[in-house]
Amino acid sequence: MALQKTLSLLLLLLLTLLGLGFVQPSYGQFMYQPLQQQHVDSTQRGGTSLYRNTMMQRQGMTRLRCKQFNTFIHENIGAINNICRTPNIQCRNGKENCHEGVVRVTDCRLTASFPVNCRYEGRGSSRHVVIACEGNPQVPVHFDG
Repeated sequence: MALQKTLSLLLLLLLTLLGLGFVQPSYGQFMYQPLQQQHVDSTQRGGTSLYRNTMMQRQGMTRLRCKQFNTFIHENIGAINNICRTPNIQCRNGKENCHEGVVRVTDCRLTASFPVNCRYEGRGSSRHVVIACEGNPQVPVHFDG
């Protein structure tokens, strides 16, 4: 009887620990969601005029007004998370939780703004980007430049 009680407690402890392990990634994913929505497209290489105009519209950056500038990162989540492992640098807002890395991007700059017809120019390239990271483990939460 004592052995069965001990096994039951161990099973409960194991399930609790597994449950805690599943909660943390979803919290990190929640923190990452705004950055992903606005700046990450790992499925495309970008760079073309059609890509820039379509993505800005699809991601909701042309609804109420045309967003002046946006960058799409063309890397998978693992590569973006790795940026959070580089040394801290100062963000534009003065905080020290930014990190820098080189990734493939498409920069989109507004060239024409009609009531519901925003047009963008830019190009695809590999360049340094700065990303703010938070949490433990750290996850990317804000594109800083």
